[in-house]
Amino acid sequence: METEIRLRLEAVQRLLSGETKTSISQVLGKSRKWVNYWTSRYDPDDPLGSLGNRSSAPKEPHHKWSAEVKAMALNSRQLRMAADQAGYEYALIGAEAIHFELKALGIDPVPPIRTIHTWIEQAGLVSAPPAQEADQKSHKPYPAPTCQRVNDVHQLDLKGPIYLKGSSHKYYLLALRDFYSKAVALAAAQNRKAQSIANFLVAAWQKIGLPTTLQMDNALEFRGSNRHPRSFGKVVRLCLDVGVEPLFIPPREPWRNGFIENFNGQAQRLLLNHADFADYADLQNGSHRLEQAVNTTHRLAALDGKTPEEFRAGYSLRYLAPDYDAQLGELKLDKGSIAFIRLVRKSGRITLQADDKFDIDPELAWHYVLARINIAEKKLLIYHDGQLLKSFDF
Repeated sequence: METEIRLRLEAVQRLLSGETKTSISQVLGKSRKWVNYWTSRYDPDDPLGSLGNRSSAPKEPHHKWSAEVKAMALNSRQLRMAADQAGYEYALIGAEAIHFELKALGIDPVPPIRTIHTWIEQAGLVSAPPAQEADQKSHKPYPAPTCQRVNDVHQLDLKGPIYLKGSSHKYYLLALRDFYSKAVALAAAQNRKAQSIANFLVAAWQKIGLPTTLQMDNALEFRGSNRHPRSFGKVVRLCLDVGVEPLFIPPREPWRNGFIENFNGQAQRLLLNHADFADYADLQNGSHRLEQAVNTTHRLAALDGKTPEEFRAGYSLRYLAPDYDAQLGELKLDKGSIAFIRLVRKSGRITLQADDKFDIDPELAWHYVLARINIAEKKLLIYHDGQLLKSFDF
């Protein structure tokens, strides 16, 4: 069975088992629009037939589009790909973005997204598709964090090193994105130290609000020290101090943070590929311009054609106080929780971090568990399929 059809079947299975569509999209690495489409097309009397591929060619033309409208769409695509003309420096290149642009320009009726995509393909303006990761993924139940409103889950990543022309100094790009509203915070950094990352998070959370969960990979600058795996570093301590749960994805599974990884690709195309930055200040200014463009000009079908800023306007959000100490003195490890998603190995064990291993159950080999440290109670709680499985002193 094709991988794509297996994913469609799994989406239906997860929906029938009670998972939300947002959770399903996050686990499978698909958009909510994709989940909505395939779960609504599902026919219980013909599961495979209803989820199979159909010809994308229309049975009959619904509208004869003028050559002028088609030319506008294709010219927009070319300007977006070049990203060197005023107004298009930070523009998205997809058919969806072009559809909203034509709509804003007063084209009525506006060509459907699928029609615009067909024109782009026929003109040979389709970018090479990203490498498929589906075959790398395990499709066992994955305990993704709940994401049903703005700022439920932020994803964090660090991109680099970045070298400026004529300099050997290593610079980095820090990116934070809200999974639900697609809002982004972006900044350049002169190093990848935990203090720099913590300072960035403080500034970001003062702008776009505090999340319930901060999801990230297992880089030491995020997590802490391998030598002292239970001490935890500045980023984790900041999260706990402001009431955010840090969540670490499974090691060597970067697609679990695919939402922010995808944005890093956008940052490469929209920012780093089209400018020779004179110095750090220039790079920082460029990152701020891109952040502003994403939040105020990128109209997305997942947000009903709104920009992230417009979409977030109706929500009551929790912001970090403007006078919060960005230098972050000693932050105590005395409250909150720290979460890890881990794959149970053949031995029945999980490795939390470094050599900190715990016996779970050999019968759960190759299943994912959620391991949550309760700081106040000094307990490590292991959950499988939402049920408490084991408890360890920690």
